[in-house]
Amino acid sequence: MEKNRQFNLVLKQSQSTNLKKLKLDTLLMIIHHLLKEYNTKDFINKSNELIVGIKQEELDFIEKHICSLHKYLDNNIITTQTLFEIFKNKNQSVLNKQIALNLEPMKVYYTYLTNLFSTKLSSGSQWIPELFAFSLLYSYKKEYGKSLSTYPFLEDFPFDKIIDIYNKNNLEIKKKLCERDNINVWKVKTLLDEMYSSSEFLAKKYIQYNFKINEKRVSKTRNKKRKTK
Repeated sequence: MEKNRQFNLVLKQSQSTNLKKLKLDTLLMIIHHLLKEYNTKDFINKSNELIVGIKQEELDFIEKHICSLHKYLDNNIITTQTLFEIFKNKNQSVLNKQIALNLEPMKVYYTYLTNLFSTKLSSGSQWIPELFAFSLLYSYKKEYGKSLSTYPFLEDFPFDKIIDIYNKNNLEIKKKLCERDNINVWKVKTLLDEMYSSSEFLAKKYIQYNFKINEKRVSKTRNKKRKTK
């Protein structure tokens, strides 16, 4: 069932090369992967200082929307695993080769995004995948005014409320650190601050990035047509 759903999504996506949609879908592919990293046990662990100021009903609200967003993307977005398989098997048939050709921008966008991730998140560092996912989409939509209208579910998604919960929690963490270290609140930088800063940086850089058409490939095609005339 899963393979059939993904195959249908691939066929639909590769019918034409819409760079704007491919760019958004690649971002959503990354969001889907981040949400997949979500660990319920770690999230609801009350000894976790990262959720010190979050009430149980707020935790339930966030968890509910993590699951609903992940499920929605499962049904509507090409996954990273599928993308890898497309290019791994591109030489197995004419159809596979054409699909890979049409989805080449998605591969380039994905590589660019993951390289950006590696510059902002050091290996083994403590971070919150689900917060990064929400913050990344929030920055993309709210901070930089990009539309998610091709996916109505995302247009109505409560990003603002979720971010507000984390912001309130971040303030509580800062207060505790200020009391412990006897320093001013503006000097305190938390893991949550790092998540916000990194997600905003990634969203900005990704929006500015443009896929470059392979001019050599175009030139060869045009030259071939000229020779046949």
